[in-house]
Amino acid sequence: MKVSVIIPAYNAEQYIARTIESCLRQTSLPDEIIVADDGSTDRTAEVAANFPEPVRVIRLGTNCGLSAARNRAVEASTGDWLAFLDADDWFFPEKFELQRKCIRDNPHAVLHYSGFRMIPVNGPEEDVIALPPSELGRILRFRNPLFVGSVMLRRDAFDAVGGFDQMYRSAEDWDLWLRIVERFSPAAFAAVPKPLCAYRRVAGSLSSKAMFLLELRHSIIENRSLHGTSGVSRFLLHRKIEAFNYFDTAIAVREAGSAEYAGLILKSLALWPLPNKMLPIERYKIAAIMFMQHCGWWPNPFAPESKHPDGHRDING
Repeated sequence: MKVSVIIPAYNAEQYIARTIESCLRQTSLPDEIIVADDGSTDRTAEVAANFPEPVRVIRLGTNCGLSAARNRAVEASTGDWLAFLDADDWFFPEKFELQRKCIRDNPHAVLHYSGFRMIPVNGPEEDVIALPPSELGRILRFRNPLFVGSVMLRRDAFDAVGGFDQMYRSAEDWDLWLRIVERFSPAAFAAVPKPLCAYRRVAGSLSSKAMFLLELRHSIIENRSLHGTSGVSRFLLHRKIEAFNYFDTAIAVREAGSAEYAGLILKSLALWPLPNKMLPIERYKIAAIMFMQHCGWWPNPFAPESKHPDGHRDING
């Protein structure tokens, strides 16, 4: 079992050394670490190149985006298993030891994942336990519960579905997982529940731009989330997923201090007014509070006046 770590990096001089070191401090070492410098204008490539083998650096020349950088790094790799790690995140020391054991215990699985630790810009860290594979297929239709840094993917499965879609400059990992589910079924997934890596939420990153992601989600829902459905069942599932999409975005937008959340929550209720597993009855309570906050009848800790001048939310309220 040969493992290649795939690290796309763009202007990550501040973080890249810690990221690479987390790979080299594993209790079970990877076989190679490919850093794809995606047209950085800082010293990212130089810092990475100072590490000895098994670290290798490839340079893309111009900034092409995460999907292209990951695909280029995979092309340059020689492993039969791929581990993905973004340049500002890191692995915990037992990641490869435990995931290699998971691979041996689940030889049928082509994609292995784990829990992760969320490192927010402002606020406490949070450990996210991995969902069981039995629940993953249903939930993946609605959202992406897998952190890309937790995944180890069999190389032939990656190649079979065509790698990351370079049309997407965000949410490209969700699109890839859905294509793997469609090709192999959720039964081809296995998990280590405990957190094995850290996800650093960086201010201003693509993942924080909720309205941008809303449009990307529309595309992925149309192209991927509805696989295997047709007729009335497809129509109803589409409305449920879009209702969740608007609801999830409304929460993110409100936390960012924008008043757009009111229209988003109304769209969610209009698309699917009934409760279900992904849209529980608590949605009505949240919608009512959002409406009262929008009208000024309820305190809103996320409103612009509740923020510090640097734009970060005041965690003390």
